Amino acid sequence: MRLGAVFFAWGLGLALLLVASVGWAGPKHVYLTFDDGPREGTRKILELLTREEVPATFFLVGDHLINDERREIFQKLKESPRVQLANHSLTHAHERYQTFYANPEGMLKDFLQNNTVLGFTQPPYFTRLPGRIDWRFGERYIDTRSYPNPSTTPVPTGIAKLHQQGFVIYGWDVEWSRPGRKVPLESVETVLTRICKRLESGQLVKPGHLVLLMHDFHFNTPEAIDALQTLIWRLKADDREFGLMRDY
Repeated sequence: MRLGAVFFAWGLGLALLLVASVGWAGPKHVYLTFDDGPREGTRKILELLTREEVPATFFLVGDHLINDERREIFQKLKESPRVQLANHSLTHAHERYQTFYANPEGMLKDFLQNNTVLGFTQPPYFTRLPGRIDWRFGERYIDTRSYPNPSTTPVPTGIAKLHQQGFVIYGWDVEWSRPGRKVPLESVETVLTRICKRLESGQLVKPGHLVLLMHDFHFNTPEAIDALQTLIWRLKADDREFGLMRDY
């Protein structure tokens, strides 16, 4: 055997040994998603994403386009090459989720009307349901109880109707939450720890791909925007790759 072939075989064996011992790291993708906009904070989030050259998906509520300022922000989102717009319902169920989901025809009408408001004319319509976690894409239906595996229960009628009309429904893997209105956002370290644990454990709907849920109105202060910037910096330092939900 030639010397070059010996070194190649030795290197390949070492690489396989390392993979076996520590696992294959591979690229880990993070999808930044923001719900309930346009709201207080949307403009600041967009300015930060532009500075950091990071993509994000905004799940928008049509009824929140209530004035010229909000419509201006909406236009800026539409024009940004780093932003994907998605459907989060017209009314956010008026916060009456049980009533909303008990009426499949009304639910479908609500999302179709929001398509019109947002200017969506061709499927797929990327969507997130208000007030609940459901995934319906391809042939998979995943709910809170079955996450991260496909559900064995029948797909709810309203969700089935949406899917038949070309809606692709995405939930999330980790939420950066604020437990109460008078309580600040969780710390960057807290949410970053959850992100890294999920990515490394593979306990995700799509292993290696993590969807992070945030809400626009949580980032309406300089302190909150600083925290978001820190999170982005830390994810970049960990060589995480950012993506849009249409590429999930």
